[in-house]
Amino acid sequence: MTFSFKKTLVAAATLSALAIASPSFADNHSDHDNTNYKKWVGVFGQYYHPDGDKPNEIGGGFLQDGAAVGGEFGIRFTPRWAMRIEAAKTNVDVENNAFGVGSVDGQKIAADALYFQDDLQTYLFTGLQHADDDFDDYLAVAAGIGKHWSLSENTRLITEATAYHAFSDSYNDFSLKLGVAYVFGEIAPSYAPAKRESDTDRDGVVDSLDNCPNTLAGTSVDARGCSLDADRDGVADSIDQCLNSAYGEKVAANGCAVKDADNDGVADSMDLCLSTPKGDKVNTSGCSVMVAEEIEVKLSALFANNSSVIQNPADVKFAEFADFLKRYPKATAVVEGHTSIVGTAAYNQMLSQKRAEAVKALLISRYGAPADRITALGFGESQPVNLGNTAAAHRENRRIIGVVKVMLESKTK
Repeated sequence: MTFSFKKTLVAAATLSALAIASPSFADNHSDHDNTNYKKWVGVFGQYYHPDGDKPNEIGGGFLQDGAAVGGEFGIRFTPRWAMRIEAAKTNVDVENNAFGVGSVDGQKIAADALYFQDDLQTYLFTGLQHADDDFDDYLAVAAGIGKHWSLSENTRLITEATAYHAFSDSYNDFSLKLGVAYVFGEIAPSYAPAKRESDTDRDGVVDSLDNCPNTLAGTSVDARGCSLDADRDGVADSIDQCLNSAYGEKVAANGCAVKDADNDGVADSMDLCLSTPKGDKVNTSGCSVMVAEEIEVKLSALFANNSSVIQNPADVKFAEFADFLKRYPKATAVVEGHTSIVGTAAYNQMLSQKRAEAVKALLISRYGAPADRITALGFGESQPVNLGNTAAAHRENRRIIGVVKVMLESKTK
């Protein structure tokens, strides 16, 4: 490796480092920052400056400036701590060499521990280096500073300055490194900057403590984030036109007392029923709410076996049933016919329908029930009330049930 090439490498490393260190470079590359990468692999060129008094042990003469090219691999164990190994080929000039050789070739390997600073790009490092050239080899301790400059999401420019001290003598060497690396993988950060709590309504109380998260802009609030309300009427002081309302008094949206003569919860100005009885449930107009109630009246009729002739036509229940229908014009009735489980289902269905029709006819012809509001419906043996196979069970299943339904309006409390 010639002297001019080494000088060119030194100049390139120096000028690149100066250019990269400028604020404009940092600004132009800030968008590529990715500081949580796990590993990197890179190549580099290195300018090497040995101690000026350091001799070449075998060939004679003194070692001068040199250069190296090599590669490195690093891995981060935490966002701050990393380990790196590197290997390089070296070429160092020799002055006054007895063999007449102007330079010596060699190689070196190194292992370093790195500690990244707060920006997670700049790092301090220390480690061991073993160097071996054509005439000698030695072990040295290394320490220095470097930085991974962001070029893109996965590309870094490496700059380093390193000092070496050999264990076998008291000589100190120095080097500058310029390289490029590819970063990959991801490491979870061991710490995260404290998050600033949000204040959605910007009332000065953070959301986690704000009991009223939607306070209007400019409204004065208390420590809970709610509008100040001196008279505690539920209307913020900023819009309350009656700041001294009596405690517990019902107020309107403007904070002033609402007049409600019957205390039904509807202001007099909107109340269409100003004298609603106390306790009545009212609608939005202030009037009592009427609800529907359902009343059922059941009717029974007796029949002989296989007969649709009513055995008790004068039963008082028939008269009461008809009177109920006449008293409530909106009432409707269903006369249900049921049989015992003796015989076929088809026959029993027919018989139950005839019995229901017989009761309907009795209610209309004898007791004056309204024909248009009565329906006869036979159920046959489908709904027995007693599953026994005895005479008593059969008698109980032969029945007529009259069900009348009417919607009566009544007040709710």
